Amino acid sequence: MDITGVIPRHTLRFANLGEGDVGRFARIVAAKSATEARGQLPLWDAIASQASGRVIWIDSVARESVLVRDDRTAVWQAVNLNDDDGLLAMVGAGPILLDISGLPNSVWAPIVKVALQSRVELFALYAEPDSYRPHPSPSSASYFDLTARLEGLAPLPGFARLSGPPDENRCLFVALLGFEGNRPSCLIVQVDPLPRVVSIIGVPGFQLEFPAYTVACNRQFLDDNRAYGEIRFARASCPFEVVSQLRELHRDYAEHYFYIAPVGTKPHALGAVLYALECPGMTEIMFDHPVRKLGRTSGVGTIHMYDLGGHRT
Repeated sequence: MDITGVIPRHTLRFANLGEGDVGRFARIVAAKSATEARGQLPLWDAIASQASGRVIWIDSVARESVLVRDDRTAVWQAVNLNDDDGLLAMVGAGPILLDISGLPNSVWAPIVKVALQSRVELFALYAEPDSYRPHPSPSSASYFDLTARLEGLAPLPGFARLSGPPDENRCLFVALLGFEGNRPSCLIVQVDPLPRVVSIIGVPGFQLEFPAYTVACNRQFLDDNRAYGEIRFARASCPFEVVSQLRELHRDYAEHYFYIAPVGTKPHALGAVLYALECPGMTEIMFDHPVRKLGRTSGVGTIHMYDLGGHRT
């Protein structure tokens, strides 16, 4: 289903989030056992204590299924992330606030897909960390210690492609870069023949120095793929700027098939998902399903609330 023109590109930002800021939402979907402070905001527990059924908790995340319950019951129910009807029943009629901060991409992406395609009014919330944990090894190519392991290339639930590009010589690998240069390097070698590479870097970053860190951490990837001449920029916290950049790339590389690797910020990954929904026929998301390290971030920074649309007309 084409969602072109549905996304209103509206973002609110908060230093602190209060109940009055989320009062309009019929459902709030959030992680129950997040390992980072930003992943389970105290406000959700406060609202859940009212046992109103507004907070939908997600826990025990597996590759293609989760356990779900609302704040009125202790009973957890399994939901398959490839089951559109089950996901739609979980979120309800809306308006919905989906807190993606503590949820893996494999969980929030199919919820976004089902909600927007069903015209459910949807907002996404993302809380920046206050800081990242530095890498303990001074010889590491990464500045930060973020990932325990990668589970490997597999489609996001609901985004599997049954066919590849119509022309293997007209493909583009779009890397949404972050602090882990090994991740795009491992993904691109699984595309044959190797496509042309365009990178998108988060500028401005969450912090002033982060774009420079991103380039430094991905130097080998950029060198190996001769990709310094095709670097584009989108605010690290803005999914809508990523959508704009991908649309511009679509105009510059007409009839090209896009392999998109969202290995940077979660807002950039959200932008990749929105674009894949907008242009499904020529877009494939390549994701490596990282298992995050405990204590990888600390604190809660700026909180962003994105209006993703889905409003019924």
